[in-house]
Amino acid sequence: MAQEPAMNTLKPRIIFLLVLFYFFEPIASYSQAVQRLDNTTDQQSLLSFKTYITHDPFGVLSNWNTNISFCNWIGVTCNIRTQRVTGINLENFNLAGTISPYIGNLSFVSFFNLHNNSFYGILPRDLGRLSQLQNLSLSYNLIEGVIPSSLGQCKQLVRINLSNNKMEGSIPQELGGLLKLQILHLADNFFRGLIPPSLGNLSSITNLVLSGNSLTGPVPEELGRLPQLLNLQIEQTNISGEIPPSVFNSSSLVWISLALNKLSGSLPSETFSTLPSLTIFLVGGNNLTGRIPSSLANGSKLVTVDFSVNNFSGRIPLLSNLPDIQKMNLGQNQLTSDGEGGMDFIISLANSPQLRGLGLNSNRLTGKLPSHIGNLSKELTLLFMGDNKLGGSLPTEISKLVGLTGLGLSMNSFTGIIPSSIAELPVLHKLFLDNNMFSGNIPESLGNITHLYDMRLNQNNLTGSIPASLGNCQQLQILDLSGNMLSGIIPREIFNIPSLVLNLSSNSFTGSVPTDIGKLETIETIDLSHNKLSGEIPLTIGDCLSLSRIDLSGNSFHGSIPNTMGNLKAVEYIDLSSNSLSGRIPSSLKSLKFMQVLDLSMNLLEGEVPMEGIFVNSTLVSLGGNPKLCGGVSVLELPKCPVSEKHSGGLNLKQIIGILLGFLVLGTFLSLVLLVLCKRKTKKPKANDSVVSFEGPHRLYTYHDLRIATDLESFQEDELQCLVSVMNIGLACAAKSAEDRPTMRNVSTMIITVRDKFLTIQSVGKH
Repeated sequence: MAQEPAMNTLKPRIIFLLVLFYFFEPIASYSQAVQRLDNTTDQQSLLSFKTYITHDPFGVLSNWNTNISFCNWIGVTCNIRTQRVTGINLENFNLAGTISPYIGNLSFVSFFNLHNNSFYGILPRDLGRLSQLQNLSLSYNLIEGVIPSSLGQCKQLVRINLSNNKMEGSIPQELGGLLKLQILHLADNFFRGLIPPSLGNLSSITNLVLSGNSLTGPVPEELGRLPQLLNLQIEQTNISGEIPPSVFNSSSLVWISLALNKLSGSLPSETFSTLPSLTIFLVGGNNLTGRIPSSLANGSKLVTVDFSVNNFSGRIPLLSNLPDIQKMNLGQNQLTSDGEGGMDFIISLANSPQLRGLGLNSNRLTGKLPSHIGNLSKELTLLFMGDNKLGGSLPTEISKLVGLTGLGLSMNSFTGIIPSSIAELPVLHKLFLDNNMFSGNIPESLGNITHLYDMRLNQNNLTGSIPASLGNCQQLQILDLSGNMLSGIIPREIFNIPSLVLNLSSNSFTGSVPTDIGKLETIETIDLSHNKLSGEIPLTIGDCLSLSRIDLSGNSFHGSIPNTMGNLKAVEYIDLSSNSLSGRIPSSLKSLKFMQVLDLSMNLLEGEVPMEGIFVNSTLVSLGGNPKLCGGVSVLELPKCPVSEKHSGGLNLKQIIGILLGFLVLGTFLSLVLLVLCKRKTKKPKANDSVVSFEGPHRLYTYHDLRIATDLESFQEDELQCLVSVMNIGLACAAKSAEDRPTMRNVSTMIITVRDKFLTIQSVGKH
């Protein structure tokens, strides 16, 4: 009885535990069911994604099936504890298809990367349901349509990369609400409209890249208030207006690229003082004016600057504190160097040991090139100062820049000789000294620069001959010596260089073109016009199979146009005008399908003009100044050809002459037959089949053939041989093909031979 109270106390506890078990067991079972349902949803969403793939060349999705846990599928990442999909990474697999809208069911996905595939179609709005999404990378695909505004609901996004697609429409202002966003790449699409000012709310943004679109309007001032911004790229769009001053106050900026737009106004003089971390500054290709900021010298971390293709004016400031600068392009502006010290900026650049490229072309620089140019960095590879007003002689110190691969000084007023010391630039590839007033000979030493592939010395006052040593420059692709006063014979060595462009026009070269020209199998342009060349055009010109342009006009070439020019199947331009070429126009020229210009005017050509190919189009063909040409299409307005010049029934003049000659010989044969019949002898001839003959495709008749066909019992054997020979000559002369007919000289020789033999026979018979 004493234990009864204890038992009474225990019963309520047991009942309470039973009640708890009763209620919570279904809840636990429900939780497990929900877990299974969620995992099934992830699997079904992935399988749906697979069905939208139309091209899988590497079989990447072959293991996406129910026999394997989806967490083990290629490209899929799961949370170990929950077995929920947290990432999809299928970059660089060349997959094609559209993006399934069911991707929005993967509610735990934080990483979605389809970079560098061929996905097309539009982005599904369901992407906005991915509340955990942090990284969205769909760059380098073929995606079209607009950015869904629902993407602004993915508040965890840190990175968006949609660059290099075919997307269009405007940039959604909703993206300005992604306060955790650090990287926004939308470059190289077709986005249009204004840059949303709401992007100025992206307080965490470090990289904003909008280049290569069709955006309009100004750069929002709000973009200059992004405290973390490192990289601002809005190049090659259509934005206009002035660059907001706030941009130059973003002290965090490392990279500014606003090139190739329609920006105007000037740059603040303190621009580079307020951007202490700036390494890349690109504003080329705009309409900016004013001076180059004097604070440029304070950009101690600058690596690359580009002010080119604007309207900057005034002097170039001293640039003595740019230790890291590698590329500086100030070309195509209105910059000057007037007065004393105008070129001192070159002296100041001697403190930039990393300088590799300096562009000052197309400005208004004047004066002499200072000898201090030789103190520039030995790392300098490109120096372009063409299209200015520089004069005087070229300093020999330029040869100290031993790293130069490109030297451009064309379109200035340099005088004096070309320094032979240029040959001390061992890796020079491009040498542009054209359109100056250089005089004297071409230095023999230039042949030592064996890496040259583009040399332009045209439009100067150079004299003498071409150094044969240039034949050592076997890598030359462009050799332009036109517009000088060079003379002498063109060295054969030049025609051993497989150049793509050879221009020796407007000089005083003499002699003939060597047959070696046929070795230039890859040459594209040959211009030897307006010289004093003579001789015949070599047949080997037809071996230059890559030729697209050939100009031999204004010389003294004679002889016929080589029929081999019909082999130049890629040729578009032929000018042989103002020479002394004769003969007929080769019919092979009518097969040149890409011809744009054919000028054969002012020659001594004759005969009928072809009526096919380029000769049908009178606007492409020039034939004037050849009074003996005839025929052709009516629009050429040439006189009609005489009957003897025309084709009649498929026979030309030579064929007609051959047939007439055949009848003449046959007539001679018949006369001999009649003569022999009148002088029959009683002596029977011996059977002998020998004849006077020659090589040919036609059957030759013999004495035996004649005996069968006629009564020849009373003919002498020698007389019959003469008859057979004459008949065979006549048949050969009547052959249809010119190749099968004997020449006039051969026919004459054979007939005389037969005549002499016949007369000898007759003389012996009388005695």
